[in-house]
Amino acid sequence: MATVPLSGTNIRILSGIPFSNDYKHTRWFDSLSEQTSYFLGKPVIHSMSEANFQRIEGRAFVRVNRSIDELWGANYLMFQNAQYNNKWFYAFITKLEYVNAKVTHVHFQIDVLQTWLFDMIFKPSFVIREHRPLWNSDGTPVINTVDEGLHYGTDYEIVSVERFVPYDDIFFLVAVTKKLMHGSDKGIEATVNGLPQPLSYYVHPIKLDGSSPEIIIGDHSFGISSGIEFLRNIFTQEDAVNNIVSLYITEYIGFKFSKDGDALIFPEEYFSAAVIADDVHENVNTIYVKKNSYQVLNYSFGNKYDGYRSVKESKLLMYPYTCIILTDLKGSHVVLKNEYIEDDNLRISVRGSLGPSNKVSYEVDNYLVNSSVNGEEAGLVTYENALVNNNPNDLPIMNDYLAAFMQGHRNTIENQRNSIVFNGLMNMIGNAVGGAAAATTRNIGGVLQGGVGVVQGAGNTLLQIQGIEAKLADIANVPPSLVKMGGNTNFDYGNDFYGIFIIKKQITQEYQRKLEDFFNMYGYKVNEVKVPNFHTRRYWNYVQTADCVIRGNFNNEDLEELKQIFNNGITLWHTDDIGNYTLDNEVI
Repeated sequence: MATVPLSGTNIRILSGIPFSNDYKHTRWFDSLSEQTSYFLGKPVIHSMSEANFQRIEGRAFVRVNRSIDELWGANYLMFQNAQYNNKWFYAFITKLEYVNAKVTHVHFQIDVLQTWLFDMIFKPSFVIREHRPLWNSDGTPVINTVDEGLHYGTDYEIVSVERFVPYDDIFFLVAVTKKLMHGSDKGIEATVNGLPQPLSYYVHPIKLDGSSPEIIIGDHSFGISSGIEFLRNIFTQEDAVNNIVSLYITEYIGFKFSKDGDALIFPEEYFSAAVIADDVHENVNTIYVKKNSYQVLNYSFGNKYDGYRSVKESKLLMYPYTCIILTDLKGSHVVLKNEYIEDDNLRISVRGSLGPSNKVSYEVDNYLVNSSVNGEEAGLVTYENALVNNNPNDLPIMNDYLAAFMQGHRNTIENQRNSIVFNGLMNMIGNAVGGAAAATTRNIGGVLQGGVGVVQGAGNTLLQIQGIEAKLADIANVPPSLVKMGGNTNFDYGNDFYGIFIIKKQITQEYQRKLEDFFNMYGYKVNEVKVPNFHTRRYWNYVQTADCVIRGNFNNEDLEELKQIFNNGITLWHTDDIGNYTLDNEVI
């Protein structure tokens, strides 16, 4: 209980003060003159020039020569005291006690916050939450990723989907052979393909509608055969069948082609026209890889925040409230957080190669890489968070021995994949059960994440709400059964599962609305040592600290009560319309 002076002068009993002694809400003033003018402007029910304050059982009251009916609307009191250089003291009226028809005892409690507002010195303290800036000057959200520990639903909504195929509708049918299939000398010819190797590579561009794109090699336009003609030719030649090591389809072979209209340009330095002769059918025109120099293909998808529903609170554009998923819908996927993409544009780099099987990686540029890291290394390390598509897109080869080997190898891959899915599913179930158990036993510490315990005073509404809205488990971004969709080339390409999909997900509108209301009232969790933001919004600021540090030249009892007010959390209002959270509380 705050210390009460023995007497007061210029005592004013007021009505219409819109806050109470629970200290959940109060008026905030930026200057002493603003505070004094505010209270002097409130309706005065009764005034007294001076009086001695009396005490009973630790409670203070003043004897007022007015009936209780005349004082009925009184809820606040202000007075001066000569011992404090006529400083204004402010107090809540806690009770009107009837004495007789003309006398009332007015019980009061010092409002330590208003009384010592301009005598306290707030030092850097551990701020649990407060209202923070929302947007940068360029309109981008201010980054705030501290876990709120709030339930945000069990499902995401897909709000945007974009498919990306490096060369739109053009794919590459790749034949890997032990010996050359074209020319007069069909022996083994070593090639440079990342490393020197004895295999030969034929790249045959195709379209899924059965047609073939126009090809330019050097200065010459070159018409290639259709994919059907290519396969029919090599499968009717016994030597060709036994010569093929691998046959697959891929969307990127690691070489960055340029285009002339609809024509694909192959540089003569790396590629040459090849004619595979056939005694049964017509000759087949295809492309032989003389050597390959792997290059990265870069593509921009525009602003990373495009496609999401508009939000009032910028934190809702960050993980876990939004995310970007790169997926091939065959089991390979990676979850990306918008706030860790270095700039505003979503740029994806594509890497590929030629080998016995297909492998293409898609990675977001500058993801979790500081801007101070420059050069080729910065691009290489983004591979750590890349989507790697190495699902087998093989075509069957009419060779019993090779088919048996490939089938066995495929079964091994599938067994490994099933094991990974099973273990991941068990971990997810375990986490969900653990979180649910913590919630059902009211162990808020088991479901709220955070390393700092808060001081729990009576009536801490924020902590009660956080307990009710505590999250039970993270959203499962991709159903485990989706992993089983890969591994069948006919199914994948026949049902348009090719390329990658850039999927933007967002929490449901129901939970978005709930969290916007919560953040609007209570700001963001910050867990940071600083001086709190007391007046950075137009109508109100919420502040909650832990073991805050306040200094002031006044008694220790009031000082400790003042600390507890901020540790419990308080809303500082800059308007008399206290409690009106429909106001547009813009940043000032």
